[in-house]
Amino acid sequence: MTSVDSAIELRIDCRNELGEMPVWCADASTLYWIDVIAPGRVFFWKTRTGAVDFWEFPELVTGIDLMGDGGFLVRGTCDIVRFDPVTHQTQRLFTLPDGSGSSRFNDGHCDRAGRLWVGTMSNNLLAGATGVAASAGHIWCIGDGKARSIDAQLGCPNAICWSPDYRTFYIADSANGWLYAHPFEEDTGALMQRRPFFYSGALGIPDGAAVDQQGYLWNARWGAGVLIRISPAGRLDRSVRLPVSQPTACCFGDDDLRTLYITTARYGLSRERLAMEPLAGGVFSLRVDVAGLPLPAFRTSASAIHPCHAAAFP
Repeated sequence: MTSVDSAIELRIDCRNELGEMPVWCADASTLYWIDVIAPGRVFFWKTRTGAVDFWEFPELVTGIDLMGDGGFLVRGTCDIVRFDPVTHQTQRLFTLPDGSGSSRFNDGHCDRAGRLWVGTMSNNLLAGATGVAASAGHIWCIGDGKARSIDAQLGCPNAICWSPDYRTFYIADSANGWLYAHPFEEDTGALMQRRPFFYSGALGIPDGAAVDQQGYLWNARWGAGVLIRISPAGRLDRSVRLPVSQPTACCFGDDDLRTLYITTARYGLSRERLAMEPLAGGVFSLRVDVAGLPLPAFRTSASAIHPCHAAAFP
């Protein structure tokens, strides 16, 4: 295992409260990411011009994905909407069946078939919330006009991504610190019983992740201030130290997909800690030797998506 301390570069000193979900759009040479606050914000950085701006939404924004028609899939607390970046119009596509806000969406990404896979958890950002309810999280698969949930028994689902051949689905539980691997059937979207994949109590809490072309998983480690690379066999390959303690997620970007963009957070840091981490909440980058995989877009008709019965692992 190698450790690198000097390769990280600050790109945007945006000081997000809870920066998350970086998404690279190759067609627009633009990086998008969110700040999970209320009102929620979707930031974008046009790398060709250097311009940085954001769109504001009335509630929490918990995730974004590209859409095949040029729009964006924006997740709130329990709603998913289509957002038109030209008109700024939104169209609700899906709402969690509970709809009370006691549960919320968390990390998610689309597979190559254009289906969205997203985790839900108890809403720890709700006023008066005391923490994360153990094993309350589900995995939702949304696409083809329908949505189905899997009782994944996760406290805080994170790090959703796939191996390059789409035979393995990865997900973390930030509540217990484990990364898991599920056998995955791409054609049907079937998710098989999970197995433990990686754990390190010394390297903080697993947050967002991305996979490179060699099948290695890059994982942001909340609290430890590092980005790690994990082999397909579940072994620690590399650790890269950041100048902030709370990295949240990463994605591959630039024309060659050899730049890792990393979002970070200031959330929960004391005034004393922020004085030690003035760049907390910024967007950082890391150049790597192995290129990443492009993020697939969401593909479905622009109509309401209806939930199906909950599924269970076979």
